[in-house]
Amino acid sequence: MPRPADASRLAELIASDFYDDRRDLSARGNVTGSAWSRMPEVECVRGLRASGTSDRTVRLFLTFIAAMDRARDATRLWRAGVKLYESHPDFFEPADVSAIPVRKLRELLSVYGVSQRHGPDADAWNRIASSLNSGQGPVSGVIDGGVGDAKELLADLKTRNETGRTRFPMLRGPKIGPMWVRMVASPGGAEIDRIDTIPVAVDVQLRRVTENLGVTNTRGLSLRQSKPVIQSAWHEAVRAAEIGGPARIAGTCAALDPALWFFGKHGCSHCESVGRRVPIGRACNQCQLEFHPRARVG
Repeated sequence: MPRPADASRLAELIASDFYDDRRDLSARGNVTGSAWSRMPEVECVRGLRASGTSDRTVRLFLTFIAAMDRARDATRLWRAGVKLYESHPDFFEPADVSAIPVRKLRELLSVYGVSQRHGPDADAWNRIASSLNSGQGPVSGVIDGGVGDAKELLADLKTRNETGRTRFPMLRGPKIGPMWVRMVASPGGAEIDRIDTIPVAVDVQLRRVTENLGVTNTRGLSLRQSKPVIQSAWHEAVRAAEIGGPARIAGTCAALDPALWFFGKHGCSHCESVGRRVPIGRACNQCQLEFHPRARVG
């Protein structure tokens, strides 16, 4: 594994290439442009704000759609969310959701392509709305007031209601929780104290880039077991690095996280699929991924 200083340098290179548009996507046929601005949630929020949507409504939109964002094409989901919002803005207002029959909620989430497991997703949407409508707790506070504390928000996501059911289903997990806090800050516009405590949100893509660059060695461990190892490694790297990004998350793992995800998805995954190195940025010089010639048949 690289020394901490080397990992910090990798973090700087990946973040700089991501936010300063220094990536080379020519071999992938991708359209040029700022990678951050093309993140699905950022792109959609930019459109909502252009139409005059308030910061509070933007944060509600981010919250409901983030809860649906699991193991699927993120771009399609977020764009579907915009279409749903444009046709049914009441679906994103907690006080109004309680008046919407669950059957109608389930039907339209399905029709617009927002839900996957239509019954459980509609139930989660309804429960999140009910929790927000209560006006209680840090999550409601950051949605309505635009101010919060990262650790308090993560803790509130895990709370239960009086019947023992989770108040924020599908937002409380170790991946989506930190990601949601980052989204509320940017592009959501909230001021979040202790944002530097938010870890990277480890998924298959982020684990892939971490291993390929030699920052950790978690092979043989499950994804769940590898998460704290990977998060700790990048947290230490960021502490000694200069990470750019939007003002509300700059210099933190919250800013590095989308850059790592982009690097893994468009860099490492592409290289593995074609069976050779196709550099996407300067950090690719440290790639340790090995390719083996395929055996010839016949």
